[in-house]
Amino acid sequence: MDRGRGGNRGGRGGGGGRYYAPRGRSPRSTGRHCCEFQVAHPDGASPGSGSSEIGKINSEISSVDGVTKKFSGLLTSDYLHGPNAVPHGVGNMSPNNGNSKLAESVSEAENQTPKPLDLPSVVGPDCGLLDGQVPQEFQRGKCTSEVTGGKGEYEKSDFQQYGFSFDICEERDKNIPKLKTPLLVKNRAMRSEMKRQAQGVNIQTFRSGMILLKGYISLKDQVKLIKSCRDLGRGHGGFYQPGYRDGAKLHLKMMCLGKNWDPETSMYGDKRPIDDAKPPPIPDDFQQMVKEALQECHGYLESHSKVRNVRDILPSMSPSICIINFYTNNGKLGLHQDKDESQESIRKRLPVVSFSLGDSAEFLYGEQRDIDKADKVVLESGDVLVFGGESRLIFHGVSNIIPDTAPKPLLEETDLRPGRLNLTFREY
Repeated sequence: MDRGRGGNRGGRGGGGGRYYAPRGRSPRSTGRHCCEFQVAHPDGASPGSGSSEIGKINSEISSVDGVTKKFSGLLTSDYLHGPNAVPHGVGNMSPNNGNSKLAESVSEAENQTPKPLDLPSVVGPDCGLLDGQVPQEFQRGKCTSEVTGGKGEYEKSDFQQYGFSFDICEERDKNIPKLKTPLLVKNRAMRSEMKRQAQGVNIQTFRSGMILLKGYISLKDQVKLIKSCRDLGRGHGGFYQPGYRDGAKLHLKMMCLGKNWDPETSMYGDKRPIDDAKPPPIPDDFQQMVKEALQECHGYLESHSKVRNVRDILPSMSPSICIINFYTNNGKLGLHQDKDESQESIRKRLPVVSFSLGDSAEFLYGEQRDIDKADKVVLESGDVLVFGGESRLIFHGVSNIIPDTAPKPLLEETDLRPGRLNLTFREY
């Protein structure tokens, strides 16, 4: 069909067909109705009613377009962040509903005022909370964290309600049955756990003072750690997305225990500036796990080194700081040194102890801040990495998170989000 000639798409004269004409040309006087866009005739309408009918349709459609533009401005500004951000009346408008429906929709849309939306936990574009009901202590900080939504088995904490915390576990609706891990996968995980316990700890040494306890944390203890971190992270001083002075954000969520570390100033303090929250204390079972991991390292060094005092290679420490980071699948951390602790701690070369949970991560380390010259090791869920002594100030970072590598039984027990949970302990 040659649309440029205004042919009848129906093929046989009569009503109900669609007519076309080239843009910019006026309708010919042959009785065919042409315009610069396609017009669908309402049921029962005749195509031979004259150009006045075309003008009427065009006028109605233009009116609808005007109203749509009017309300689309609201959809992209004030109501953009709302959970149901569609003004009443606009959603029903369509230029193909017939003349009567068009006029009815236009009248309804023009006469209605959009109802205010319930925005209890939505952060506005200027980092202010839109509901205007934020307590004063929250208004002092910047908005830096995601808002988690949905109904689950846990209630939102006050800080989560106002956008100052992040849930490391997925909220699950109790009414929706949860898929169970296949028995084959459970049995495989159980055999791996039994093998780990029978063989003992697999210990690897990368350099003086840098030791990896491979698969050291049992699955049971991993579950306990994740659940404890979730409870802490949803409360006062919980997870948030930190940033630097230039406004750049770290590709992770962070929470501090014991003392707060501020990326903007690279200093420790008793409260974090974003909301004046005091970091929770380090739980006793966390402290005990760090102590036992260091004892495991010292036992290994005593049997594999020729030095008289293994603490010259790897000193002991009692953690007063724990920084907990959650990396999503695109999370990363550039090469850096942990050198913001006290001068005494740095002078004694007291070690950093790192727990890895969830998805595996590519961990970089080296003498220089140079990715090309850095060595790499994959840290898996349950691994404990210790670096102190001569390795205390090595450059290190996380270059990549490897998706779908977390143990399936761990995910089933905790509902941990895709990503890696990392706990690093230090003595200030």
